[in-house]
Amino acid sequence: MDNLSEINQNHPEQVPYGVVQHNLSNITPTASEIGHLWTSYMAETMSICMLKHIVAKSIDPDIKSIVQQALDVSTKRVKSMEDLYNAIHHPIPEGFDEKDVDVNAPSLFSETFGLAYTRIMNLYVELHYGLALGRSSRSDFRQIFSDAINTSKDIIEKATDVLLAKGLLPKAPSIIIPDRVEKVNDKKYYGSLFGDKRSLNAVEISHLFHCMIIVMVYSALKLGFSQVAKSKEIKNYLNRGSQIHREQAKILGSFLQEENLPTHTPSEFQVTDSKHSPYSDKLMLFHATVITSFGMMSDGFALTSCSRKDLISAFSRLMVEALEYSKDGADLMIENGWLERIPETVNRQELLQ
Repeated sequence: MDNLSEINQNHPEQVPYGVVQHNLSNITPTASEIGHLWTSYMAETMSICMLKHIVAKSIDPDIKSIVQQALDVSTKRVKSMEDLYNAIHHPIPEGFDEKDVDVNAPSLFSETFGLAYTRIMNLYVELHYGLALGRSSRSDFRQIFSDAINTSKDIIEKATDVLLAKGLLPKAPSIIIPDRVEKVNDKKYYGSLFGDKRSLNAVEISHLFHCMIIVMVYSALKLGFSQVAKSKEIKNYLNRGSQIHREQAKILGSFLQEENLPTHTPSEFQVTDSKHSPYSDKLMLFHATVITSFGMMSDGFALTSCSRKDLISAFSRLMVEALEYSKDGADLMIENGWLERIPETVNRQELLQ
Protein backbone atom coordinates (compact mmCIF):
# COMPACT_ATOMS: atom_id res chain seq x y z
CA MET A 1 0.00 0.00 0.00
CA ASP A 2 1.43 3.40 -0.95
CA ASN A 3 1.72 6.20 1.63
CA LEU A 4 -1.22 8.24 0.26
CA SER A 5 -3.59 5.25 0.30
CA GLU A 6 -2.56 4.41 3.85
CA ILE A 7 -3.17 7.99 5.00
CA ASN A 8 -6.47 8.13 3.14
CA GLN A 9 -7.81 5.03 4.89
CA ASN A 10 -6.34 5.44 8.36
CA HIS A 11 -5.87 9.19 8.79
CA PRO A 12 -8.10 11.06 6.32
CA GLU A 13 -7.80 14.25 8.32
CA GLN A 14 -4.10 14.46 7.33
CA VAL A 15 -4.72 14.36 3.59
CA PRO A 16 -4.43 17.72 1.77
CA TYR A 17 -7.65 19.39 0.64
CA GLY A 18 -8.99 17.94 -2.59
CA VAL A 19 -7.17 14.61 -2.27
CA VAL A 20 -9.53 12.55 -0.09
CA GLN A 21 -12.22 10.74 -2.06
CA HIS A 22 -15.12 10.03 0.31
CA ASN A 23 -17.36 7.01 -0.16
CA LEU A 24 -20.72 8.79 0.12
CA SER A 25 -22.58 5.53 0.71
CA ASN A 26 -20.87 5.37 4.11
CA ILE A 27 -21.79 8.93 5.12
CA THR A 28 -25.26 9.29 6.61
CA PRO A 29 -27.00 12.54 5.57
CA THR A 30 -27.46 14.95 8.47
CA ALA A 31 -30.75 16.40 9.65
CA SER A 32 -29.67 19.76 8.19
CA GLU A 33 -29.08 18.24 4.76
CA ILE A 34 -32.39 16.35 4.79
CA GLY A 35 -34.28 19.43 6.01
CA HIS A 36 -32.85 21.78 3.40
CA LEU A 37 -33.31 19.23 0.63
CA TRP A 38 -36.96 18.80 1.61
CA THR A 39 -37.76 22.53 1.72
CA SER A 40 -35.83 23.07 -1.52
CA TYR A 41 -37.75 20.34 -3.34
CA MET A 42 -41.11 21.72 -2.23
CA ALA A 43 -40.14 25.25 -3.27
CA GLU A 44 -38.70 24.21 -6.63
CA THR A 45 -41.69 22.06 -7.66
CA MET A 46 -43.95 24.98 -6.75
CA SER A 47 -41.72 27.34 -8.71
CA ILE A 48 -41.94 25.15 -11.82
CA CYS A 49 -45.74 25.41 -11.78
CA MET A 50 -45.66 29.18 -11.30
CA LEU A 51 -43.09 29.70 -14.04
CA LYS A 52 -44.80 27.43 -16.57
CA HIS A 53 -47.79 29.74 -16.66
CA ILE A 54 -45.67 32.91 -16.62
CA VAL A 55 -43.61 31.61 -19.56
CA ALA A 56 -46.72 30.53 -21.47
CA LYS A 57 -48.18 34.05 -21.24
CA SER A 58 -44.95 35.98 -21.76
CA ILE A 59 -44.62 37.99 -24.99
CA ASP A 60 -41.70 40.37 -24.45
CA PRO A 61 -38.58 38.46 -25.67
CA ASP A 62 -36.34 40.10 -23.05
CA ILE A 63 -38.61 38.99 -20.24
CA LYS A 64 -39.51 35.58 -21.68
CA SER A 65 -35.88 34.53 -22.03
CA ILE A 66 -35.28 35.15 -18.32
CA VAL A 67 -38.40 33.43 -16.97
CA GLN A 68 -37.73 30.53 -19.36
CA GLN A 69 -34.21 30.28 -17.96
CA ALA A 70 -35.64 30.29 -14.44
CA LEU A 71 -38.04 27.47 -15.41
CA ASP A 72 -35.25 25.42 -17.00
CA VAL A 73 -33.06 25.90 -13.93
CA SER A 74 -35.79 24.81 -11.49
CA THR A 75 -36.57 21.77 -13.66
CA LYS A 76 -32.91 20.68 -13.59
CA ARG A 77 -32.71 21.26 -9.84
CA VAL A 78 -35.73 19.04 -9.21
CA LYS A 79 -34.22 16.24 -11.33
CA SER A 80 -30.94 16.47 -9.38
CA MET A 81 -32.82 16.42 -6.08
CA GLU A 82 -34.85 13.37 -7.11
CA ASP A 83 -31.64 11.58 -8.09
CA LEU A 84 -30.19 12.45 -4.68
CA TYR A 85 -33.32 11.23 -2.88
CA ASN A 86 -33.02 7.92 -4.71
CA ALA A 87 -29.30 7.70 -3.94
CA ILE A 88 -29.91 8.02 -0.19
CA HIS A 89 -33.03 5.76 -0.35
CA HIS A 90 -35.31 8.51 0.94
CA PRO A 91 -38.97 8.86 -0.10
CA ILE A 92 -39.52 11.78 -2.48
CA PRO A 93 -42.00 14.44 -1.28
CA GLU A 94 -45.20 14.84 -3.27
CA GLY A 95 -44.63 18.54 -3.88
CA PHE A 96 -46.42 20.03 -6.89
CA ASP A 97 -46.89 18.84 -10.47
CA GLU A 98 -48.96 19.22 -13.63
CA LYS A 99 -52.28 19.03 -11.78
CA ASP A 100 -51.40 22.24 -9.91
CA VAL A 101 -51.06 24.48 -12.98
CA ASP A 102 -53.19 25.31 -16.02
CA VAL A 103 -50.97 26.89 -18.65
CA ASN A 104 -54.01 27.68 -20.79
CA ALA A 105 -55.58 29.93 -18.17
CA PRO A 106 -55.55 33.68 -18.95
CA SER A 107 -52.81 35.88 -17.53
CA LEU A 108 -53.33 36.69 -13.86
CA PHE A 109 -50.52 39.24 -13.57
CA SER A 110 -48.84 41.73 -15.88
CA GLU A 111 -45.74 40.49 -17.66
CA THR A 112 -43.46 42.93 -15.84
CA PHE A 113 -44.86 41.75 -12.52
CA GLY A 114 -43.89 38.21 -13.51
CA LEU A 115 -40.31 39.33 -14.03
CA ALA A 116 -40.19 41.30 -10.77
CA TYR A 117 -41.65 38.29 -8.95
CA THR A 118 -39.04 35.96 -10.51
CA ARG A 119 -36.26 38.31 -9.42
CA ILE A 120 -37.45 38.57 -5.82
CA MET A 121 -38.00 34.83 -5.48
CA ASN A 122 -34.49 34.15 -6.74
CA LEU A 123 -33.10 36.62 -4.20
CA TYR A 124 -34.59 34.47 -1.47
CA VAL A 125 -33.62 31.24 -3.20
CA GLU A 126 -30.03 32.47 -3.12
CA LEU A 127 -30.26 33.16 0.63
CA HIS A 128 -31.88 29.78 1.29
CA TYR A 129 -29.28 27.83 -0.64
CA GLY A 130 -26.50 29.84 1.02
CA LEU A 131 -27.70 28.60 4.40
CA ALA A 132 -28.10 25.08 3.05
CA LEU A 133 -24.57 25.05 1.63
CA GLY A 134 -23.04 26.25 4.90
CA ARG A 135 -24.87 23.57 6.88
CA SER A 136 -24.07 20.61 4.62
CA SER A 137 -21.10 18.24 4.75
CA ARG A 138 -21.71 15.65 2.02
CA SER A 139 -20.27 16.72 -1.33
CA ASP A 140 -23.37 15.69 -3.32
CA PHE A 141 -25.63 17.91 -1.22
CA ARG A 142 -23.12 20.76 -1.39
CA GLN A 143 -22.91 20.44 -5.17
CA ILE A 144 -26.67 20.85 -5.61
CA PHE A 145 -26.83 23.83 -3.27
CA SER A 146 -23.74 25.48 -4.76
CA ASP A 147 -25.05 25.11 -8.32
CA ALA A 148 -28.38 26.60 -7.22
CA ILE A 149 -26.63 29.69 -5.83
CA ASN A 150 -24.73 30.26 -9.07
CA THR A 151 -27.75 29.81 -11.34
CA SER A 152 -29.95 32.05 -9.16
CA LYS A 153 -27.26 34.73 -9.20
CA ASP A 154 -27.28 34.72 -13.01
CA ILE A 155 -31.09 35.05 -13.13
CA ILE A 156 -31.02 37.92 -10.62
CA GLU A 157 -28.39 39.77 -12.66
CA LYS A 158 -30.32 39.42 -15.92
CA ALA A 159 -33.70 40.30 -14.39
CA THR A 160 -32.21 43.36 -12.69
CA ASP A 161 -30.66 44.56 -15.96
CA VAL A 162 -33.93 44.18 -17.90
CA LEU A 163 -36.04 45.89 -15.22
CA LEU A 164 -33.49 48.68 -15.00
CA ALA A 165 -33.39 49.14 -18.78
CA LYS A 166 -37.19 49.35 -18.92
CA GLY A 167 -37.32 51.83 -16.04
CA LEU A 168 -39.19 49.33 -13.88
CA LEU A 169 -36.63 48.56 -11.18
CA PRO A 170 -37.64 50.04 -7.80
CA LYS A 171 -34.49 51.69 -6.47
CA ALA A 172 -33.82 52.77 -2.91
CA PRO A 173 -33.66 56.52 -2.25
CA SER A 174 -30.33 58.32 -2.58
CA ILE A 175 -28.68 60.30 0.21
CA ILE A 176 -26.08 63.04 0.13
CA ILE A 177 -22.56 61.58 0.26
CA PRO A 178 -20.85 62.85 3.46
CA ASP A 179 -17.56 64.74 3.25
CA ARG A 180 -16.10 63.09 6.36
CA VAL A 181 -16.47 60.11 8.70
CA GLU A 182 -18.10 60.87 12.03
CA LYS A 183 -18.33 59.01 15.35
CA VAL A 184 -21.46 58.50 17.44
CA ASN A 185 -20.97 60.60 20.58
CA ASP A 186 -24.47 60.56 22.07
CA LYS A 187 -26.52 57.62 23.34
CA LYS A 188 -29.59 59.38 22.01
CA TYR A 189 -28.45 57.86 18.72
CA TYR A 190 -30.85 54.97 19.42
CA GLY A 191 -33.78 57.36 19.79
CA SER A 192 -36.99 56.48 21.58
CA LEU A 193 -40.39 55.12 20.67
CA PHE A 194 -42.13 58.47 20.94
CA GLY A 195 -39.55 61.24 21.40
CA ASP A 196 -37.04 62.90 19.11
CA LYS A 197 -35.27 60.70 16.60
CA ARG A 198 -32.14 61.10 14.55
CA SER A 199 -32.27 60.88 10.77
CA LEU A 200 -32.39 57.45 9.17
CA ASN A 201 -29.00 56.04 8.23
CA ALA A 202 -28.21 54.33 4.92
CA VAL A 203 -28.61 50.79 6.28
CA GLU A 204 -32.01 51.57 7.79
CA ILE A 205 -33.20 53.22 4.57
CA SER A 206 -32.12 50.15 2.63
CA HIS A 207 -34.06 47.75 4.85
CA LEU A 208 -37.16 49.94 5.00
CA PHE A 209 -37.31 50.42 1.25
CA HIS A 210 -36.62 46.86 0.17
CA CYS A 211 -38.93 45.34 2.80
CA MET A 212 -41.62 47.75 1.57
CA ILE A 213 -41.12 46.68 -2.06
CA ILE A 214 -41.22 43.01 -1.09
CA VAL A 215 -44.52 43.28 0.79
CA MET A 216 -46.04 45.27 -2.07
CA VAL A 217 -45.15 42.50 -4.53
CA TYR A 218 -46.53 39.92 -2.09
CA SER A 219 -49.70 41.96 -1.68
CA ALA A 220 -50.28 41.93 -5.44
CA LEU A 221 -49.52 38.20 -5.61
CA LYS A 222 -52.03 37.35 -2.87
CA LEU A 223 -54.60 39.72 -4.36
CA GLY A 224 -54.38 37.85 -7.65
CA PHE A 225 -54.58 34.49 -5.89
CA SER A 226 -57.61 35.55 -3.85
CA GLN A 227 -59.32 36.67 -7.06
CA VAL A 228 -59.25 33.17 -8.57
CA ALA A 229 -59.23 30.80 -5.56
CA LYS A 230 -62.10 28.29 -5.60
CA SER A 231 -62.43 27.76 -1.86
CA LYS A 232 -64.16 30.67 -0.09
CA GLU A 233 -62.10 30.07 3.04
CA ILE A 234 -58.83 30.13 1.12
CA LYS A 235 -60.02 33.14 -0.90
CA ASN A 236 -60.68 35.06 2.33
CA TYR A 237 -57.32 33.99 3.77
CA LEU A 238 -55.42 35.18 0.69
CA ASN A 239 -57.31 38.49 0.58
CA ARG A 240 -56.54 39.03 4.24
CA GLY A 241 -52.86 38.47 3.46
CA SER A 242 -52.98 41.03 0.66
CA GLN A 243 -54.49 43.59 3.03
CA ILE A 244 -51.89 42.83 5.72
CA HIS A 245 -49.07 43.42 3.23
CA ARG A 246 -50.61 46.70 2.05
CA GLU A 247 -50.78 47.96 5.63
CA GLN A 248 -47.21 46.83 6.27
CA ALA A 249 -46.06 48.73 3.18
CA LYS A 250 -47.75 51.87 4.52
CA ILE A 251 -46.02 51.48 7.90
CA LEU A 252 -42.60 51.00 6.33
CA GLY A 253 -43.18 53.79 3.82
CA SER A 254 -44.21 56.22 6.57
CA PHE A 255 -40.70 56.14 8.04
CA LEU A 256 -39.28 57.14 4.66
CA GLN A 257 -41.92 59.81 4.09
CA GLU A 258 -41.05 61.42 7.42
CA GLU A 259 -37.59 61.98 5.96
CA ASN A 260 -39.01 63.23 2.63
CA LEU A 261 -37.65 60.17 0.86
CA PRO A 262 -39.47 58.73 -2.19
CA THR A 263 -41.55 55.57 -1.78
CA HIS A 264 -43.08 55.18 -5.24
CA THR A 265 -43.12 51.91 -7.17
CA PRO A 266 -43.83 51.23 -10.86
CA SER A 267 -47.54 50.99 -11.67
CA GLU A 268 -46.91 48.27 -14.27
CA PHE A 269 -46.89 45.58 -11.57
CA GLN A 270 -50.59 44.84 -11.90
CA VAL A 271 -53.17 42.11 -11.37
CA THR A 272 -55.47 41.41 -14.33
CA ASP A 273 -59.26 40.95 -14.15
CA SER A 274 -59.10 37.21 -14.83
CA LYS A 275 -61.35 34.89 -12.78
CA HIS A 276 -59.85 31.67 -14.19
CA SER A 277 -57.16 30.30 -11.87
CA PRO A 278 -53.85 29.16 -13.40
CA TYR A 279 -52.99 27.41 -10.14
CA SER A 280 -54.54 24.96 -7.70
CA ASP A 281 -55.82 26.22 -4.35
CA LYS A 282 -53.23 23.96 -2.73
CA LEU A 283 -50.38 25.67 -4.55
CA MET A 284 -51.66 29.19 -3.89
CA LEU A 285 -52.18 28.51 -0.19
CA PHE A 286 -48.75 26.91 0.17
CA HIS A 287 -47.14 29.76 -1.74
CA ALA A 288 -48.85 32.31 0.52
CA THR A 289 -47.34 30.73 3.63
CA VAL A 290 -43.90 30.40 2.00
CA ILE A 291 -43.62 34.04 0.97
CA THR A 292 -44.88 35.11 4.39
CA SER A 293 -41.96 33.20 5.88
CA PHE A 294 -39.61 34.89 3.42
CA GLY A 295 -41.02 38.24 4.52
CA MET A 296 -40.25 37.38 8.13
CA MET A 297 -36.69 36.62 7.08
CA SER A 298 -36.38 40.14 5.64
CA ASP A 299 -37.87 41.66 8.77
CA GLY A 300 -35.43 39.61 10.85
CA PHE A 301 -32.43 40.93 8.92
CA ALA A 302 -33.77 44.46 9.33
CA LEU A 303 -34.41 43.95 13.04
CA THR A 304 -30.79 43.03 13.69
CA SER A 305 -29.41 45.81 11.46
CA CYS A 306 -31.42 48.86 12.57
CA SER A 307 -30.45 50.96 15.58
CA ARG A 308 -33.45 53.23 16.10
CA LYS A 309 -35.83 51.87 18.73
CA ASP A 310 -38.95 52.80 16.77
CA LEU A 311 -37.73 50.80 13.76
CA ILE A 312 -36.89 47.80 15.93
CA SER A 313 -40.37 47.98 17.44
CA ALA A 314 -42.01 48.26 14.00
CA PHE A 315 -40.17 45.29 12.49
CA SER A 316 -40.89 43.22 15.61
CA ARG A 317 -44.63 43.91 15.26
CA LEU A 318 -44.56 43.03 11.57
CA MET A 319 -42.89 39.70 12.34
CA VAL A 320 -45.46 38.79 14.99
CA GLU A 321 -48.31 39.67 12.61
CA ALA A 322 -46.73 37.60 9.82
CA LEU A 323 -46.15 34.67 12.17
CA GLU A 324 -49.82 34.59 13.17
CA TYR A 325 -50.90 34.78 9.52
CA SER A 326 -48.51 31.98 8.52
CA LYS A 327 -49.83 29.77 11.33
CA ASP A 328 -53.41 30.25 10.08
CA GLY A 329 -52.25 29.22 6.60
CA ALA A 330 -50.62 26.07 7.95
CA ASP A 331 -53.86 25.24 9.76
CA LEU A 332 -55.76 25.52 6.47
CA MET A 333 -53.20 23.25 4.79
CA ILE A 334 -53.76 20.66 7.53
CA GLU A 335 -57.55 20.93 7.32
CA ASN A 336 -57.38 20.23 3.58
CA GLY A 337 -54.90 17.36 3.97
CA TRP A 338 -52.24 19.21 1.97
CA LEU A 339 -49.43 19.74 4.50
CA GLU A 340 -46.63 17.22 4.00
CA ARG A 341 -44.80 16.30 7.16
CA ILE A 342 -41.13 17.29 7.27
CA PRO A 343 -38.92 14.28 8.20
CA GLU A 344 -38.55 14.07 11.98
CA THR A 345 -36.29 12.38 14.50
CA VAL A 346 -37.51 9.18 16.14
CA ASN A 347 -40.03 9.68 18.98
CA ARG A 348 -38.33 7.73 21.76
CA GLN A 349 -41.27 8.13 24.12
CA GLU A 350 -43.55 6.30 21.69
CA LEU A 351 -41.00 3.49 21.31
CA LEU A 352 -40.87 3.05 25.08
CA GLN A 353 -44.62 2.55 25.39
